[in-house]
Amino acid sequence: MPVPVSEPDVVSKCSKFAYSVGHVLNDLSASMWFSYLLVFYHRVVTFSNASAGYLLLIGQVADAISTTFVGFESDRTRTGFFHYGRRKSWHLVGVICVFFSFPFCFNLCIQCQTSDLWARFIYYTMFIIIFQFGWSCSQITHL
Repeated sequence: MPVPVSEPDVVSKCSKFAYSVGHVLNDLSASMWFSYLLVFYHRVVTFSNASAGYLLLIGQVADAISTTFVGFESDRTRTGFFHYGRRKSWHLVGVICVFFSFPFCFNLCIQCQTSDLWARFIYYTMFIIIFQFGWSCSQITHL
């Protein structure tokens, strides 16, 4: 019986490491999103239960819309930024959006603790939508 000849790895160890940790930011932010969002907005920001639930709903609707959009547009994209690759470019945009918007989703509103409820609601909604768009970009193009 012939001994099978194994082929050398085509992917370098550095690339394997990059692929293995490339989705950590999305996974960590998603777990915090689903486990801590309602508690944070109700207990820390002092929104009502309904307002906290509306923020979660807005985020999930934004995720549904942006996931569909990113899926179609990443397939239609022909070239990436600076020849970086079409899917890698979308992934980079997503990581940047998540990295910069997520801290604002889970921190008290800067200079608006005494603002009206609707103003704080809009403040958080804006960052939640940016976060969900970025999360979709990273999720769709990474997988």
